[in-house]
Amino acid sequence: MKYRGRFISLLVVVTSSLGLLLYNYVFHGFLDMIYVIATVCFLAIGWGMGKQYDEVKYLSEKDLLTESYNRRFLATIFPKLKQLSDKKSRKLIILLIDVDNFKSINDQYNHSMGDFVLQRISIVLKNLFRVTDYIVRWGGDEFLILVPNPDESWINQPQDRLRLEYKSLSKMISMDVTVSIGYAIYPDEGTELKDLIEIADRKMYRDKYDKNYAQHL
Repeated sequence: MKYRGRFISLLVVVTSSLGLLLYNYVFHGFLDMIYVIATVCFLAIGWGMGKQYDEVKYLSEKDLLTESYNRRFLATIFPKLKQLSDKKSRKLIILLIDVDNFKSINDQYNHSMGDFVLQRISIVLKNLFRVTDYIVRWGGDEFLILVPNPDESWINQPQDRLRLEYKSLSKMISMDVTVSIGYAIYPDEGTELKDLIEIADRKMYRDKYDKNYAQHL
């Protein structure tokens, strides 16, 4: 959780209080202790109000289970990233990641284990991607990652690094965790978020089908 609300609240209180204390000192030649005590009280109030703002903002943007961004945030950030990509003539990749056989994990173990797997996947994604990328929990076991200004390796092979990470995760939790991945490139394959997600979704299901087909050969 960020401290923006608390920072702004304290800044307003401190600035206002210092201005009032300075005014008293310059024009009346003394510092009234009432103002000093009031400043302390207002600082406490400002901190509390700022904390409430930060909590509300966090809940409006974040998925509580995985601490990834949620759909509401995606709808807010995509137009900004799209505008930035257009301005700088850069690409934007949308990755769609789906956990294979997630229902089987819940059925074989329990929903707590399913939640744990989702949390670990979120941690893997956060460690793997850059701080300028955005990880969004799209659905129950689906994640979207927005990758602004990707380098050439992401454009050509966006999946390899992820699969290696999930192999490591499988060993860590003694459970086979695999994912299917699809992606779409803005503006090459589409310009609207809905269209790009549909393209990524088709590629993801194609990836899932290819793996299932290979297993049955």
